[in-house]
Amino acid sequence: MSVDARHDPVQIVAKAGSSFRAADPERAFEVWMHLATKAGWQVGVVEGVAVDLDAGDCGAVDIEGLRYLVRRTRRVRRTLVDDVTGRPAERPVFGFAAWAEPVLSPESTVS
Repeated sequence: MSVDARHDPVQIVAKAGSSFRAADPERAFEVWMHLATKAGWQVGVVEGVAVDLDAGDCGAVDIEGLRYLVRRTRRVRRTLVDDVTGRPAERPVFGFAAWAEPVLSPESTVS
């Protein structure tokens, strides 16, 4: 697959299902890596990087020479069916998702 045909890693968003509960950053990390690999990227886990789980960090990856931090927070728009009034009503809410942010360094940027 041509590099031009692939979605940039920052555009890959793993939308959350029930397996993406706030306490499950490992699963979010695995699903995001699967989607990035499926999109045609060579993804490797970067070991030994400190992550702040409370801030939503899941782990770091190397994608063909550049590093990314995979994060998981409420980011995607979902519809919640709420029946507190006795009648089902839909309302928009933010649900969990995993995505990647570039880890910028002087070596990885162009001036």
